[in-house]
Amino acid sequence: MYLGIKGAFALFFMLWATVASVYRIEVVELDPLRLVLLGTALEVAVLIFEVPTGVLADTYGRRRSVITGFLLMGTGFALEGAIPTFAAVLAAQAVWGVGYTFISGALEAWIADEAPERDLGRVYLRGEQADYVGSILGVFGSVLLAQVFFLNVPLLIGGFLTVALGAVLFLVMPERNFDPSPRQGRSSLQQVTATARGSVRLVRARPVLLILLAVAVFSGMSEEGFDRLYAKHFLDGLGLPSLGALEPVVWFGVINAGALVLSYIAAEVVGRRLNVGDAAVAARLLLVLNFLTITGMLAFALAGSFAFALAAFWAASLTRTLAEPVYLTWLNEGLDPRVRATVISMGSQSGALGEASAGPVIGAIGNLAGVRAALTVAAIILSPALLLYARAIRHQGSEDVNPPENRDVE
Repeated sequence: MYLGIKGAFALFFMLWATVASVYRIEVVELDPLRLVLLGTALEVAVLIFEVPTGVLADTYGRRRSVITGFLLMGTGFALEGAIPTFAAVLAAQAVWGVGYTFISGALEAWIADEAPERDLGRVYLRGEQADYVGSILGVFGSVLLAQVFFLNVPLLIGGFLTVALGAVLFLVMPERNFDPSPRQGRSSLQQVTATARGSVRLVRARPVLLILLAVAVFSGMSEEGFDRLYAKHFLDGLGLPSLGALEPVVWFGVINAGALVLSYIAAEVVGRRLNVGDAAVAARLLLVLNFLTITGMLAFALAGSFAFALAAFWAASLTRTLAEPVYLTWLNEGLDPRVRATVISMGSQSGALGEASAGPVIGAIGNLAGVRAALTVAAIILSPALLLYARAIRHQGSEDVNPPENRDVE
């Protein structure tokens, strides 16, 4: 069920995402600043709702949270494709951003509870591979639909299918091992507050968790500019090679598909050769992946040819996507199941804080100094994460991975 959800949603998401950047540039005609402001709207929504929805998932059930998330995300995708104006696209970002917060943390916490006997690190890596397979299919489907019909058609279909996924999960998704915190006579609001308080105290008691949340802030600051501006760099800065009468969206299909294939292969190698469930292995691997991501992003920003830029983009995309399940595994280590979704949501909220705070600045740099300068800044912003990972590695050896449970959680 978990792999099916990951693969199906990845397919529907990439139907939307593959052409969304081109749609915004060529149809909605957005400049660098407005492109990044879209991300800011998304991340502000995540920042506000991430932890509250995580608390709700820990209090009332992860299944409900996941289903609600897919319904909202699909609505946001379809809204963007239906109305090609900046205001509508901005609103769509906020809607699907809220939907994302219902899924973030809840899906990972759900599978951790439903399959407690499995190696969680390997489960997350397999989930990432299912994501890659679905994404590759989505890329090709998106390009085909855009070529045959119009650029907005993949956005509409991706949205409708995501809503349908939520409806299907309402009928078939199980939840057998959910264990909410005992109420002990508390009201619903008191129960939610107690869960949130327990999560915060757990994070404060474990320095490694605090460091990982700080890493998420810098990662978010960097990713926002890179993800919003890479398409404009390819289109306007480097130029896309001619593919006969085919539209530029075909090149973005090739670019995304190549990144996904390489990431799938890398995940398979890592899953077979390294025990990412071991916190020490995960820590050192993340340090290396973070360094390679910075290198790839800088190379992409400074590239003078399309071929070199494509190789750099693939390298940065590979290391970033490979780091996600490893980071999630490390973040999950030793977590009380009753606050797991909330703590994972704190990681997403930290990333959203970074994206919302740095996005407008990087977008303004793009307008004033060019996209190349903005992408360079996005790469450099990530560098403090190297120091944070090094510090986390030093803490890892001495930290009690199973600290006393907080009485609010109990």
